[in-house]
Amino acid sequence: MSLFDIFKIFDIFHPLEAERLHTEMSFVYSPHYNLPLEKSVEPASKFMKLYELVLYDMDFRNYHIYEPQRANRNDLELIHSTEYLDDLFSLKRTDKNKYSELPLNHKILESFLYSVGGTIFATKQTEKDQFVYNLGGGFHHAFRDKAEGFCYFNDVAVAAQKYLNTNPNKKVLIIDLDVHQGNGTSKIFQNNASVFTFSIHQENLYPKKEKSTLDIGLKDYCNDSEYLRLLKESLTSIEKEIQPDLIYYLAGADPYEGDRIGGLKVSINGLYKRDVMVKEFAIEHDCKVVIVTAGGYAMNFHDTVTIHYNTARAFAVKY
Repeated sequence: MSLFDIFKIFDIFHPLEAERLHTEMSFVYSPHYNLPLEKSVEPASKFMKLYELVLYDMDFRNYHIYEPQRANRNDLELIHSTEYLDDLFSLKRTDKNKYSELPLNHKILESFLYSVGGTIFATKQTEKDQFVYNLGGGFHHAFRDKAEGFCYFNDVAVAAQKYLNTNPNKKVLIIDLDVHQGNGTSKIFQNNASVFTFSIHQENLYPKKEKSTLDIGLKDYCNDSEYLRLLKESLTSIEKEIQPDLIYYLAGADPYEGDRIGGLKVSINGLYKRDVMVKEFAIEHDCKVVIVTAGGYAMNFHDTVTIHYNTARAFAVKY
């Protein structure tokens, strides 16, 4: 599927009536999000392609797209250890970052600093908008003192902790629907009563699992109906445990049946229904939502972009 095909599907040049769109929504994006990679399973340009779709969609013409500042060292130290950060910024390969699957250089780190800054900005923007979609972020395999996968800094953890530092009586719900468990995020917040971590992921897949507040491990080849049933049941269970003020939603594209890494059988339409379900949960409970992209490695690159773009449509359009 090409980007032109996506345009035709949604007829984005013929906008919906204004009353069919949520008014309190905005986007966050920086050109720095695009990782300077030549060959990697991590699609380096997906953030730019997603941004272009949002930019040209006439239904989004009244939504602001904000450009964030990079995060600073003080922001990172809300979560990450001083020694870990010192090693990274001095470009030293150590036991703390040897499991990263990315190069370690200043350009890569700069990209991550902007991704963290974007999720921080999106969190702040929820003071004005109910839904804020950072067109990047979701680097949930970064721990307090070590890197894993494609993750050096945990943007959601940093932003959530910064939010809680200024709002100590608030509650945060992290809904992680990437195909991989957000092991770094789960470990970071294991002893934090203000944060409820919820992950639905493929059980028989990287990484080694940490304990979230609620984990749902899926069998290989899980399809739409089973996936959506378990999500609905889980959200019903969660509402009995926490009344969140803010939700971080990691809207991973990799549960998709055409993903190169994942082993689930969830369709593009199934993932769209997933996004709508999360949105309806947030509306029902009067929660603000910060959305981040997390993973997506489809064999057809444009499928990944479509899934992330569908998330924007799911949150913007009233049904």
